[in-house]
Amino acid sequence: MMAYSLTAAASSPILILLLLSTLLGLANALATAAAVSPMRSYVVTGANKGQGYALCKRILSEHDDTHVFLCSRDVQRGNEAKEALLLEIGSCNDNPDRIDVVQLDVTSDASVLNAMNTVKARILTNNNDNNSSEECPKIVLAGVISNAGILWGYPLPELMQVCATGVKRVLDAFVPMVQDNGRVIVVTSGLGPLMHSYASTEHQTVLKSDDCTWEETILPLMQQCNEAYTTTTEGSLQERIAAFDRISFPGGAFADSAPEFHMYGLSKMFGDAYMLHISKQYPKLRVVSVDPGLVYTDLILKMPKYAGKGIGETTAQSPEEGVEAHMRLLFDDDSHSLPSGKLYAMKDGMLVYSEIDKMPQKQ
Repeated sequence: MMAYSLTAAASSPILILLLLSTLLGLANALATAAAVSPMRSYVVTGANKGQGYALCKRILSEHDDTHVFLCSRDVQRGNEAKEALLLEIGSCNDNPDRIDVVQLDVTSDASVLNAMNTVKARILTNNNDNNSSEECPKIVLAGVISNAGILWGYPLPELMQVCATGVKRVLDAFVPMVQDNGRVIVVTSGLGPLMHSYASTEHQTVLKSDDCTWEETILPLMQQCNEAYTTTTEGSLQERIAAFDRISFPGGAFADSAPEFHMYGLSKMFGDAYMLHISKQYPKLRVVSVDPGLVYTDLILKMPKYAGKGIGETTAQSPEEGVEAHMRLLFDDDSHSLPSGKLYAMKDGMLVYSEIDKMPQKQ
């Protein structure tokens, strides 16, 4: 009976066409599912304003296959930033799920741990609940940008908590989740390599060595700096300068003329040293620091030189311009021409890099 049915089907052109059509449709569906690329996701800290916000905006507007975890210390401000992005980027209105707001305070171990678990859960839930359709592709963590920072008017221990220990917390939490060939960026400052170059030869060497670790190298040196700061009186600048000279972390010309920059530069220097350490632990990723240069955000408006001035009254870049190096490092296709473990910056429209003890723009 079966043989008869098959024979009958074979003799009917209509049935053959229907069968071929069904098989062709199935093949197309399978090909489409296989061709759906995953959504590339990026964790951006300090993303509710300034350069972090500008980076989220450029990622989402310039690359349709992207998603961001917009991390903000204050959830309400994070949600307000998301709403502003949805208004600015018309294409996002069709898919507001391209932005997830995550509460993250880089000075809190518990907050960073909760943020890490939130990101993990979001990715797992998304990837388990869909079959990778065009409407709902899978998510892969393609990059982490440690952007949260403070600058002017903060004591050294607070600067260290945000710009050095905060970097460590973020990288330790999220870097293990990044896919191979992913990108990790630590936003730094040219003052970091400058203070590195002022330090003793011994300090410079150990911070760049393969043996440099957080517990045995970076943290003890940070503690020395914090002690030099807290055991000297704020009113006696010369006493503080002498204390940092004794531990071989002088501030050069900034020690006397701009001591806030000396302290800020030290915190960034230690953040860069940890970036270098992580780059050696994860050779399949590109892990770098980026100096954006002078950018017009609320960070510089706290400085007396820029207080109350509009962007046109300064030489500062807009936040969107300030993240150009970030964008190139996140989305270039050649993973070999731009090496890991370096400090990057823009110079005359070109991406340049150096070791962490030199300013790339000056090379």
